[in-house]
Amino acid sequence: MILKSLVVAIVVGLAAGGSVFAADATETVTTITIEGMHCVSCAKKLTKKFQAVPNVGTVEVSAETGLATISPKADEVPSAKLLWEAVEKAGYKPVKLVGPGGTFDKAPQE
Repeated sequence: MILKSLVVAIVVGLAAGGSVFAADATETVTTITIEGMHCVSCAKKLTKKFQAVPNVGTVEVSAETGLATISPKADEVPSAKLLWEAVEKAGYKPVKLVGPGGTFDKAPQE
């Protein structure tokens, strides 16, 4: 009976224009391509800079791939401009930022 109720709930939800899945978490994640990182120490330095930006939750930085992935605190969105500036202040070059505010290949204005 529980399975039947679940199937009915899914069908009704889809018919109403909903989704079976929760909101895609990648919609709130910001990814930044960074030039100039060479080692784990570089990645740690950037991680600290990102963690100082308001509304930043978790941070993953890979010197190997040159990517930083920033997830926000619940119900918040970190400023793309402040994230971009954090990379520059750490002494590295942000190449591309993709996040909830759009895609940028130069410093965001807000």
